[in-house]
Amino acid sequence: MIFDYASLTQFLNAVSACAVIAGVVFVVFQLRQNAKLIESSNRQLDTANRQVEASIQQNRQQAILSTIERFTDESFNMRRKKAREIVKRNQGSSWKDFPESEEDFLVRGFLGLYETTAYLVKAGIADIKMVAEGMGSLIVADWAALEPAVKYYREAWKRDDAYRHFEELERSVKKQLGGGAA
Repeated sequence: MIFDYASLTQFLNAVSACAVIAGVVFVVFQLRQNAKLIESSNRQLDTANRQVEASIQQNRQQAILSTIERFTDESFNMRRKKAREIVKRNQGSSWKDFPESEEDFLVRGFLGLYETTAYLVKAGIADIKMVAEGMGSLIVADWAALEPAVKYYREAWKRDDAYRHFEELERSVKKQLGGGAA
């Protein structure tokens, strides 16, 4: 058997060309598959982002409903009346016998209700426009009535930032209402 090197070279060149063509086809096929995978991944990310946004919105709504529930609970008005009376009475007596009393903790709890609501607004969980429209005059009036207690706590605790969120909320509500107290 005699090898013809010229024929063998031609045959190998043809096989090589076929291999290159097959490789190009494979690369194009692989690129298309990768593009489909990337597109599918992007759709999954978009879906996941929409689900996260829906969850965040649902959590915000639950926080708002919880806040509304606290302020519309029938015991709220009684606590409100009692806190206002306590502040008025103790302001006149220079807060004597007030620290660490049952009345002290009642006023702190009531102020805390506004403080946490104000923080929800500051954190963007509750909308200031909605809060101002829904309970603006209540916030402004209660701040005016409870401000002496806030001043007392700031001095007693040596903390100028005590109940600052409530104070900021009252200012923001006044702006939303057009600058005046309701």
